Amino acid sequence: MKINRPLSPHLTIYKPQLTSTFSIFHRISGAFSATMIFFSILSLKIGDLNLTSYYFYRYAFFSTFYFHWLILSVVNFTLLALCYHMSNGIRHLLWDLGFFLELSKVYTSGIIMLFCAACLAVLNIIRFYFS
Repeated sequence: MKINRPLSPHLTIYKPQLTSTFSIFHRISGAFSATMIFFSILSLKIGDLNLTSYYFYRYAFFSTFYFHWLILSVVNFTLLALCYHMSNGIRHLLWDLGFFLELSKVYTSGIIMLFCAACLAVLNIIRFYFS
């Protein structure tokens, strides 16, 4: 039996807003950061198992020699995701405390959060390259 009811609105109907976009990217950056932390711990554990193996060292040398640009890109992207997630998390904590809840302050805090996340990422990348 088919009931003729209107469909509920879906994502193609809504206009993207700054707050919804930041919320979506906050979830994506959290999932990406958790995934990268899991794989880095997993690779350390795998490396710990085969420290005396010739094939592990050969794999590590060739992967870092030929794919160093890929490894550095993933590290930089992970740093950017972590900085964004941390900055937006601090913004959410301030919201929980009752600060910046007016609409104009929500947008202002979003722009400030993006600026802080970009500055933190650049400073971390500079620190990473010069250490």
